[in-house]
Amino acid sequence: MTDAGASGRAGGGAAVPSLIRPGLWALTLPLPAAPGTVTVYVVESDAGPYLIDAGWDTDECWSALVGGLALLGTRVEDVRGIAVSHSHMDHYGLAPRIREASGAWIGLHPLDATELRHYRTDPAERLAALLTRAGAPQHALDAVLAEVGLHSGHRVGGPDVLIEDGQRPEIPGRELTAVWTPGHSPGHLCFWDARDRLLFAGDQVLARTVVAVQAPRQDGEDPLGDYLASLDRLETLEPAEVLPAHEERYTDLPGRLTQIRAYHAGRLSDTVAILARGPATAWEIAGLLRKRGTLDGLRGFPLHATVSRATALLARLRAQGLARELPGPPAGWALTDRGSQMFGRAAVGRR
Repeated sequence: MTDAGASGRAGGGAAVPSLIRPGLWALTLPLPAAPGTVTVYVVESDAGPYLIDAGWDTDECWSALVGGLALLGTRVEDVRGIAVSHSHMDHYGLAPRIREASGAWIGLHPLDATELRHYRTDPAERLAALLTRAGAPQHALDAVLAEVGLHSGHRVGGPDVLIEDGQRPEIPGRELTAVWTPGHSPGHLCFWDARDRLLFAGDQVLARTVVAVQAPRQDGEDPLGDYLASLDRLETLEPAEVLPAHEERYTDLPGRLTQIRAYHAGRLSDTVAILARGPATAWEIAGLLRKRGTLDGLRGFPLHATVSRATALLARLRAQGLARELPGPPAGWALTDRGSQMFGRAAVGRR
């Protein structure tokens, strides 16, 4: 096999393999929605290939994977196992189809195995509950729910192997350790290769984009707090290279973590400033946090992600004792006395 250079698309739509290390390749597969592509990592072994993430369950993504594996001299039928970073369909979607063809095991964190139940039923129900509680107007709610079908129709059979924090999935020739990094999803996993100091980062730390943090499922949850704590765990690893599932690979993890932390600190500060003007819903705050000051123009899942970000920010402020949720529906938010005092001190400091 030869390195085909930067991973892309060959004739017939095959994903062109990109060599990362001996026996380790990247395949960039097409997605039907933003961010446009997902990277699946292929680990070669004498028993057959193993995958880290799988791609979206579309025929185009399937053909790209089949073609990419063929360029590596192997087949989907030869795949022995799939370690999935999390349950979102651009990562998990193709895994059951691959298993049907090959008998490969699928590994996933237990919390994200539970999340898959969301895809086995009607995903509109949970989405409608989130947006209604956030204060979405009916016309926006209707538009989002009309597009929710993009996530339907997947083969969403559950995993064969539950991968807990610190466990090592059975991938011959490459000793990977699972690192639980919740926030983007409850059971998001990164995989750490201590020998080559490679961090398979899933969606946790992309090179350019700050990923959306999930909205809290229940009162008292703090997904953004969980996400920020997980960044501290990753920083201790000191990887030579970060291999994310989207965008390009990179080497400066400490620098990227500094940027991500600064982004969230800024968003939290902005949210406090908005609430200092008076109570607001998560929907209103999500719009005011955008440069345009409104959610107009956003549709479908980008809108869902934007509202989830705002809801996660508010949950973080609640966990810090700076904001409180007001009775709804829709549920409004206001600063606590402590939050008002902190904002007042910060405002004085800026004069």
